[in-house]
Amino acid sequence: MLYNKIRVDFKYGPKDRFYRILLVREDIDLFSFCVGLGVILGAEFEHCFLITIPNSDRLEYVMAQFMEEMNGISQTRYLRNYTLCVLPDKFDFEYDTGEGWDFKCKKYKNSINRPFAGDFILLDGKGLGIWEDNISSLYALFDGDVDPNSSESNEEEGYYLPWNLDMEKYGDFDNSLNIDEINESLNEMILEAKDILVNQEINYVKAYDIDTNY
Repeated sequence: MLYNKIRVDFKYGPKDRFYRILLVREDIDLFSFCVGLGVILGAEFEHCFLITIPNSDRLEYVMAQFMEEMNGISQTRYLRNYTLCVLPDKFDFEYDTGEGWDFKCKKYKNSINRPFAGDFILLDGKGLGIWEDNISSLYALFDGDVDPNSSESNEEEGYYLPWNLDMEKYGDFDNSLNIDEINESLNEMILEAKDILVNQEINYVKAYDIDTNY
């Protein structure tokens, strides 16, 4: 099986504080790819995701919800119609456009041929994951505005632990990832999430008569 090696870095954090390095099946469709990235980064899929291509006059690969907003400026493409091979060496993945969980992605040029071990294989990473609805608290941790040994919420500043990650204190974000343990269940988790999200997409397209032929 041919895999692409991809590095994914959170755009707005300190270098090497929140990233993933993974192998992805080379012919995977972009919707499945985004679902995989979301699972690997800890998203709960309460929000939408998309891929953008830098320096391309805003070429985007999007979910059905965004297809309603097509216009003459944006080059909008439907994620399910394309595969990983269409992406250049550098692209951006965004989850939750309201908060802006933006990740810069690098696709290494040479494919890797190895026995099939699932669509995704996690190789390395740091940072436990996306803090759903709570990006400002992660910034506070990065900036030293919260005590990493604290578990206390600060209602005035709006700092609190994420509801979607298993953390007892703020500094747990930097705990080491158990790569082998993650890989044991990773592809099953991705398939479960994909089944739900694809059904949601199909229902949305039907309900709002979305043209996805792009």
